[in-house]
Amino acid sequence: MSTITQNHADKPGRDDDLFSLSPRHHDSRLEADWLFLYNKLPPDQWFSADYAYKTSGWLKVHTNIRKRQRILTQISEAYQNGEFDWAEYRSQILKRINMHILKLHQHHGVEDEGFFPEFIAMYPQLAPAFEVLGQDHDYLNELLDKLQIQNDKLARSEEEDKALARELHDTLVKVTDLLQQHLTDEEDLVIPILGLRQS
Repeated sequence: MSTITQNHADKPGRDDDLFSLSPRHHDSRLEADWLFLYNKLPPDQWFSADYAYKTSGWLKVHTNIRKRQRILTQISEAYQNGEFDWAEYRSQILKRINMHILKLHQHHGVEDEGFFPEFIAMYPQLAPAFEVLGQDHDYLNELLDKLQIQNDKLARSEEEDKALARELHDTLVKVTDLLQQHLTDEEDLVIPILGLRQS
């Protein structure tokens, strides 16, 4: 049992709303009224035997997104720190960026066109929360379009272009920051829906 869950359990006879669980991300945009399912299925139960078969698929996709993003940022930082020469940097990052962008667009397309409308139909009161996640997707699409343009320029740049590499790195950092918040907010909202729904 997590510390926060234990603290919740240690306060019997009180108004449960006063001691409801908090989102995992300190800058979460999720309002308290949207977390009624999160309070029923907190993170320390997401991989339990009762729920893992419904929640692990989504969490695995997010784990892979985080991993790909981390690898891209590490490659970019290695070049910025002089650990890679231009040729090695390009060989390490070009195809990875293309694949990452493709998979992110695919994942968010499935969410926007399928899962999110389904979840809103199940819980209409969560429509504002999914609007926040949808706005994240719009902003992420802008960043990914910018990253794709930069990556295409990188593919054509046989000669070293440190300014381009710096611009690309700055975009990767922005994507990392957005994904860090977005994926955690999304999990706090979606994973309890998946775990608790009847299927």
